[in-house]
This record gives sequence, structure tokens and C-alpha cells, in this order.
Amino acid sequence: MAARVKLFRLEILVFVLFVVSRMFSLGHDNFNTDVWRWKARTYDFGNGVFQGDFKKTIQVYHPGVSLMWVGSAGVKFYNLQKDLVKKETGEAELTSIFGLDFFQKLFIVLVTGFTIASIFYSLRLLFGVTYATISIALISLEPFFVALSRVIHLEGLMSIFLLAAFVWFYFYLENKFKTRYLVLAAFFSALALLTKSSAFFIVLFTILMAFTFNTFSRKAFTQVGKYLLLVVLFFFILWPGMWVAPGEALKAYTTGIFTVGVEGGHEQFYFGKFTLDPGPTFYPVVFVFRSSVYVLIGLIGYLITFRKIKDQKLKVFTLYALLFTLIYAVEVTIPSKKLDRYLLPSIISSCLVGAAFYSTLLEKLSKSRVNRKVIFSFLLFAPSVLTAVILHPDYLSYYNPLFGGLRKGINVIEPKWMIGVPEIVEYFQEKLDSGEVQPFYEGQSLSKLLYKKELHTKLTVAFPEKYYSQVWPFIREMGGWAIVEALGPEAQNAYYFVYPVWEDRSTFKDEYGLKFEGTINIRGVPVYNVYKRSQ
Repeated sequence: MAARVKLFRLEILVFVLFVVSRMFSLGHDNFNTDVWRWKARTYDFGNGVFQGDFKKTIQVYHPGVSLMWVGSAGVKFYNLQKDLVKKETGEAELTSIFGLDFFQKLFIVLVTGFTIASIFYSLRLLFGVTYATISIALISLEPFFVALSRVIHLEGLMSIFLLAAFVWFYFYLENKFKTRYLVLAAFFSALALLTKSSAFFIVLFTILMAFTFNTFSRKAFTQVGKYLLLVVLFFFILWPGMWVAPGEALKAYTTGIFTVGVEGGHEQFYFGKFTLDPGPTFYPVVFVFRSSVYVLIGLIGYLITFRKIKDQKLKVFTLYALLFTLIYAVEVTIPSKKLDRYLLPSIISSCLVGAAFYSTLLEKLSKSRVNRKVIFSFLLFAPSVLTAVILHPDYLSYYNPLFGGLRKGINVIEPKWMIGVPEIVEYFQEKLDSGEVQPFYEGQSLSKLLYKKELHTKLTVAFPEKYYSQVWPFIREMGGWAIVEALGPEAQNAYYFVYPVWEDRSTFKDEYGLKFEGTINIRGVPVYNVYKRSQ
């Protein structure tokens, strides 16, 4: 056992550091727009698995199977700890909401951390510790990936599974086609496919790799055949719905690709206008605004120093990684439904490309003393660590500072998931502390006070519907009550109204006599306008 630990000590360290870095505020950081749906689907999925009703594991077209497996494990461990502790503090509903959220996100982090460690292992054996360390550091600290790897949603898991499948298949090609590496590549491919149907890209890309790496020789056909067989096998084993209703499962799966993805748009704010399809320029714009300075400098540096990369295997690998980045971006550009988070696989695969540039810089110090390399490495990554600390826990509020940062970014690409929740809580906590409004007492509810004068002294805040589901637990936790601004009787009695600056619909509420109260800023940038209803 000690020998095994020593053999994988670096991978264990990578896993521990990744998990620890995600633990701060986990479960008390955010709720995305779809989280309540995914929690309900996970509950039904778990019931289907543990009660033997496997057809229940066919929940949605995405299909989200890997997320629901991980989420179900979180539910089981949350219930276990609740039975052991048998202690609840504060309001029971909120305690359960935040507690369950922590455990479900924890298992997402653990699975992601394990996958990250496996990628590090293969990169270390292929190209050495320096390149592997830089690659994993760039990926782990990439703000957009940090944000999406600590939410109950699909992109974070799918992206890291795709990357692992790519790296392990390349490892298989470079290591005399050892079957165990092919099994790992197929396993991660199946996990990606079971997360989201857009991951079908990895099957096509793997076939491309097999034929180009072997210059279209016969052995490529054998490799592809084995790979496809293993992917199908894992896909079948890991989705219980395939055991009992394969036709229905596959029908739902293909619906996600053709009907929803290709034909269905998604309204969003893009360069000051609302559109259902922002067109082919969308993802290049997303890339420059959502990726970090490290990614952009790394890519430019890589193109400049490509000829100076001495390791021919690294040259080939990074060219494949660059191809991965570009082809996936093209794939997600084809459907009319486009969202910024869909580009995450391309952003983190770019880290593998940029890492070649940064490792080349370190090579120039190879003849220098060790302490100079350590100092250089520290200076290289210190800004990235500092950025993560400053953003915490609101990583989705990151926009590349080279292109205007948050101030410019929110008016170019709308944050589809709510940002600035800590600032919103702080703003209204000050209202409570000053005595301007009062909290709801334990046991009180909005419905009980709806037509009473006492309600006008309570903290009630109306939000647009798409934000309400993401913020209400935090408002409730502080003693207030969140309201959907479009709901008649409740909205008519709301004391405050909050609108994002890029979609301020306060003029539609003239009958409420709204008066501008102030702005809620994130790092000095006005993001929300706050209005107070005339009493």
C-alpha cells in the first residue's frame, strides 16, 4: 500500500489540492437556473435505481446520467450524516437546502478532482512533471472552469470527461496500444456521452486521431472498432434505462441533439440586443471574454514559439489539442441554441496548448539554479491564484480584463446565471441592520401577511423570474422574502425591486410608483438597479 501511495503521490497531491481549492463556501455559493430541476431529476433517478424501476433513469434528453449518479451519491451521504448528527439549526427547510447542496456539489468536485488527477498522471508520463503541472494548474485555476466545476449542472463534468478521453486515447496511441489505456479513454468517453449529447464530438474526434496518427493504416480500423465497442459497452452499463428500454432512451438522446439543440434557439442579450441565435461570431466573442489572460497569452505564445518546442511528441499532442479546441467550437456553433458555458471544453483544452508555451519559458531556466525556477513559477501563477481569491465565490462574474472586464462584458454577453449574490445579500442586510425594514420572524410567511399593514415593514424583494429561483434561499436566510416581480398580489406588496442594468424593466411597473434607490456593485461595477415602491 505504501508503495502504491509513493508511486501516485503527485496524483494524490493534485487530487487533494483540487478538492481543497473547491471547498470554500461550497454549498453556500450559488444556485443556477436549472438546479431545482436537476435536483428533482436526481431524486427520481435515485429512486429508479434503488427501487429497481430502471426506466425512471430516463429523465431528460441531455441525458445527464453521470450528473444524476453523482447527485444521487450526494443525497445518500447527506441523509446518512443527517441521521448521524440529528441536529438542525435555523429554519429546517433552509438547513436541508444548503446541506444537500453541499453534499451534491462535494461529489461533483470529488469526481472532477479524480478525473483531473488521472489527466495529470498521463501527461506526467508523456511529457514530464513540468508540462503536466502547468497544464493542470491552468485548467484548475481557469475562472470559467472553477465556476462550472462547482455547480450542479452538466458543462463542468462533460468538459473534464471529454478532456480525459482525449488525453487517454493519445496516451494509448503513444504507448504501443496498451488495452488498459484504451479502456480508460472509452470509459471517459462514455461518461461524457452520458452527461450531454454534444459530447458525441469525442467519438468523431477519436476516430480522426486514430486514422491520422496511424496514417490511415489498417491498425486504425482495429483501434476504432475496439474503442467503439468499449464505448457502447460502458454507455449501456452505466445507464440503467438502457437495460430495460433502450429504444426510449436512445430516442430521448437523439431528441437532445436534433430537435432541441439544432432547431431550438435560446433568447439572450448579445451586444445590446436580445436574440434567439447570436450567430457564428458568438463563440469567438465568448472565448476572448470568458477565457483568462493566461489562455490568450498561452495560445499566442504557442503559435510564436511552436518551432522552438524540442519535444516532437509534445508538438503533435498540442496540435491535436488545438484541433480539439477548434473543432468543438465549430460543433457548438452549428446549432441555433448557443450559451457561453457551452464553449467550456474548448477553453480548457486551450490550456493544454498554452501550457506548451509556458513550459518552454521554464526550459530556458533549465540551466539556472532551482530557486530561480521556483521564483519564476510563483510569479507566473500568483496572479491567477489572486484572481481566484478576489472572485470567490462569484467566479461567473469574471470577464477578461484585456477586453474591458466585467464593466464591458455584461453588456456584450449576458450572465445567464445570476452573479453578485454576495453583494445583493450585503446590500439588503444593511437595510435590516439600519432598521429601515424588519425581518420575517420564524414561522411568519408572505402569504400570512399578504393583506396586512405589517407586511409593509418587512424585507420583501422582487426579482425577475429567471433570477428568483437562484436567489430566494439567500434572501430567506437573512430573514427576507424574495418575490417574482411578475406575480400580481405578491409583487404589488414588494418593498424593493431589483433589475440587472442590461435589462432594467422598472418602467413596466409604473403603477407601483417605483423610485430609484441605488445600485448594487460588483468590484465597483454597477450590475443591479434597486427601486423602492411608494407606500
